[in-house]
Amino acid sequence: MNRLADISYLRLTIGYIVHTFAAVCDKPFASCVTFTSIATKPEEVTQGSLFVPPSPLLDNEELLRAQDMGAYGIGLEKSEEKGGPSLDIPIIYMDNWRENLGLIASFLLGDPSLKMAMFACFSMDAKEVAPVLASLLHILGNPVCLIDRDNSSILDRPLELCYPLDAVDLQKTEAQAVEEGASAMVISANPSTLSRLALTGTHVDVCTGSKVLNLVSKPGNPKTLQPQEEPLYGAVFDTSTRIVAHTLDPLEVLDEDVFNQLIDVVPMGKASVRTAISMALSAGITTASIRKAVSISEEFQRSLAEPEKKKRPEESHDKNKS
Repeated sequence: MNRLADISYLRLTIGYIVHTFAAVCDKPFASCVTFTSIATKPEEVTQGSLFVPPSPLLDNEELLRAQDMGAYGIGLEKSEEKGGPSLDIPIIYMDNWRENLGLIASFLLGDPSLKMAMFACFSMDAKEVAPVLASLLHILGNPVCLIDRDNSSILDRPLELCYPLDAVDLQKTEAQAVEEGASAMVISANPSTLSRLALTGTHVDVCTGSKVLNLVSKPGNPKTLQPQEEPLYGAVFDTSTRIVAHTLDPLEVLDEDVFNQLIDVVPMGKASVRTAISMALSAGITTASIRKAVSISEEFQRSLAEPEKKKRPEESHDKNKS
């Protein structure tokens, strides 16, 4: 029964959107219409979708196409309400659809970012940190999803995504990662990977990058950030969000020998590794865990080499027998 209650709570209806986001529907009797998905591109529309096209709307052709493909409703800006199109399906008029779309998608998909440890590397200066951090978390035994234009993956399985991702794309990927068992997600938050406000509805646990440091008062105690602050792509911050300086040196908590060993395990330069280790530590991973992970990784690599050495004498011995 609890599961059924959860499912009913997550029903996305026209009435919910109208009540929560001060929207207006051209068909008031349709408040109970329930959406099963959200699409921002006509080719993504399926039976039961809410279709939200880019604004401003150029013509009605995409709307008619979405209706024919089974969309249950259309989302348009309130500025387009006057002289708006007449369709058989409801049209929901709202101010700032793009600012709210991530929140709506997050609600529909059950807030997937709350079910994983979320790491964000903001701006191009921290781009190299994302794959390093993902590799480190993988070494530590965490199923990881990496979002990066050059190398997106879920549990080492490559993802085919259309970049830059919008908020709906990212929420769908987060939900997919949760479904496939990922416990952590690392996002490379830069213009080549994410579109404006793509992180709306995404709760960030640990982040780094020069732009975020400029907008936050001090690490561990971020100020209130508005979704309109484009450098942060609309990410959700709270007092538990940890901010890691891109140049923070973790050698105060890791001895130099273990740190140097980790560089051989994780492919990237020292600055990237330092930041990745700092972000892992900020997420609550202990120094002992990192030490153990590095040790196991080295033992595994040695175990791959030792069988070959042992195999050669046996092969020569068998040849002598023959």
